[in-house]
Amino acid sequence: MYLTLKELRHDKLKFSALGLIIFLIVFLVLFITGLANGLANDSGSAIKETPAKTFILQKGSQARLNRSNLTEQDWQKFHSQYHNDATKLSVAQMTIQKANNADKKTDITYFILDRSSFLAPTALKSQTDNHVYVSRKLEAEGYKKDDIFKDSSSGNTFKIAGFVNNESYSHAPVIYLNTHQAQNILPTSKQFNAIALKQKLAKNSKYQVISQQTLINNIPGYSAEQSSLYLMIGFLYLISLFVLAVFFYIINLQKISDFGTLKALGTKTSYLVQHVLTEMGLLSGIAILISFGITYLIKIKMPASMPFSLTLPTLLATGLLFLFIALLSALLSLIKVLKIDPINAIGGNN
Repeated sequence: MYLTLKELRHDKLKFSALGLIIFLIVFLVLFITGLANGLANDSGSAIKETPAKTFILQKGSQARLNRSNLTEQDWQKFHSQYHNDATKLSVAQMTIQKANNADKKTDITYFILDRSSFLAPTALKSQTDNHVYVSRKLEAEGYKKDDIFKDSSSGNTFKIAGFVNNESYSHAPVIYLNTHQAQNILPTSKQFNAIALKQKLAKNSKYQVISQQTLINNIPGYSAEQSSLYLMIGFLYLISLFVLAVFFYIINLQKISDFGTLKALGTKTSYLVQHVLTEMGLLSGIAILISFGITYLIKIKMPASMPFSLTLPTLLATGLLFLFIALLSALLSLIKVLKIDPINAIGGNN
């Protein structure tokens, strides 16, 4: 450790530049990871945060809620077996506008549920004819409690009785309606999109039976967004491995004569390996901790309209993975160190 600290103090500029590179790579990975998680939550949190484990859809609907239409007869088959552990779900993607501002429209998703549904927020049971509870995401659009908005399609008006969590579906904030309120918007619709169950259910030949995550994966745009972002993250990890290995190799190459002198004085190769790993580990650890702090500050200051989510387990996993990559890169750069001939390194054959 003495040799490590002494060298870090002696070559401040060189190691600061390397630390900056590590910081920038880790920060970029954390930012894209937070964006990927935020987009995932923004797309399917209204489904993900429910206790439902299984969804029953119309056969051939390709796991899409908007392509599924079930009838009362379908409902009776499952309700008679599962009772309160089964509930209807209808989803309608529409637009609303403030009653006093017809120029500004906002895309939303109606979640139409029975008052007693286990999917419904507790507040839904007390909703009156024109009072509704909405996702807190609508606050970013300028909506406040007691504001009145109009459904752009039917012209019906509703009053915001309160906010629930940041539930959203396909990046649109969710507005919860009970079945009576929905009749004013969709008066001709007697069908619904899905039946949600609390239990896991085996396949049914007459219906499409899917899990909660499968339903989320098939929300329009969800899979494409996630696969693209995580492919970028994967490439960043791979690029960082090669970039750090090259930088560590160059740094160690510049110290060949120093290593040769130490070996000539009797220093063991294992000590030199330990010195390099400690040096790179310490440098990487500091850079990772700084990137954690900067990312956290950005998360706090980021506007609510921009989806961004980073949990503590994700931070720790990313940090440990990058520390592993840094140490692996350092090990790759040690190939030259292990082969050092002390005589040649200090110019004894010249």
